[in-house]
Amino acid sequence: MVCLKRNILDLYLRSRIKARPLTMFFLLLLFYYFPAHAQPDTLLKNSLPSAGKMINDKPAGKGWINLLTSANDWNFEKAYWQLTNNILHGTIGKEKEHHYSYTKKSYGDFELNVMIKMVGDENANSGVCIRINPTSWDDAPGYQVDMGKGYWGSLWEERRAGMVQKFPDSLAAKIVKTNDWNHYYIIAKGHHIQAWLNGVKTIDIVHDAGFSAGDIGFQLCHQHNPTVVDIKSLYIREIK
Repeated sequence: MVCLKRNILDLYLRSRIKARPLTMFFLLLLFYYFPAHAQPDTLLKNSLPSAGKMINDKPAGKGWINLLTSANDWNFEKAYWQLTNNILHGTIGKEKEHHYSYTKKSYGDFELNVMIKMVGDENANSGVCIRINPTSWDDAPGYQVDMGKGYWGSLWEERRAGMVQKFPDSLAAKIVKTNDWNHYYIIAKGHHIQAWLNGVKTIDIVHDAGFSAGDIGFQLCHQHNPTVVDIKSLYIREIK
């Protein structure tokens, strides 16, 4: 009887050992192969909330304020920025310093709809600035919902943490309309920052170290070849 029990145990253990390679093979398929192939489809899904949808370059719903109605509401250098006919236009050459434009009013929690076009070479760079606290035209610490090669769809914190959340370049290339109009919908509530680029969610992070309030603005980036930035829609709705 003891021998029989030992034989049964031996067969059981051998079967388990032989089955392990096959089991591991299927586990590897499940945990590595399938997620790697399914992830891009999930990430590139249009998940834009209704508040981010634009009709004739204007957001639907009530409570939206157009921030491009008057240059008197803005701080900028006239040599680099102009606000005419509800379009904010910025140009820069290969300058040593950044040149920002930003609102005179500071904002805390809000939703923001932006239609923006950046024209330049493959290294052109700009950004939608939120909760910035400028000290000069060149120095504007705070967040940028970023734009440019290696930065599109990412959350950058200027002069502070640097890259807060990086969106994959390979996926950004499938979303961005180069040298054309792109849409950002942004929600800043507490320390939770979310953003959608052309309908695809690219930023979703709680960053406790960031500013909780600041100006809205745009960057003309230094040390790049000539770049033109135009904003034709900029609507904000504060969250109370």
